[in-house]
Amino acid sequence: MLGDIVSGLTNAAMAEEVIAAIGKPEILARIQAASEADGVSVGTLVASRVRHVVEHGSEDIWLDLIGAMSGSAQPGAAAIERMLSHAFPDQVRVRFKRSGA
Repeated sequence: MLGDIVSGLTNAAMAEEVIAAIGKPEILARIQAASEADGVSVGTLVASRVRHVVEHGSEDIWLDLIGAMSGSAQPGAAAIERMLSHAFPDQVRVRFKRSGA
């Protein structure tokens, strides 16, 4: 099952369909913004980034995906959402201020 999910997300045409059907709004917004910034289609960008995660991701990513699947009533959707969150991480940055500075 996980292999089929990854295969679908690394194919540009299929990736666009899959994320439109399953993706969470906050992840979809990050994907759309990145797509516009890079000047490529959503499907092409998703396929490229997911392929990068697959090729360079650590064991922790795979354990996270399997864990998300095992604890979900919809394991395929959980794996897709988790893979997308690894491929398109939230870029929120926290500022720390020193006291007295």
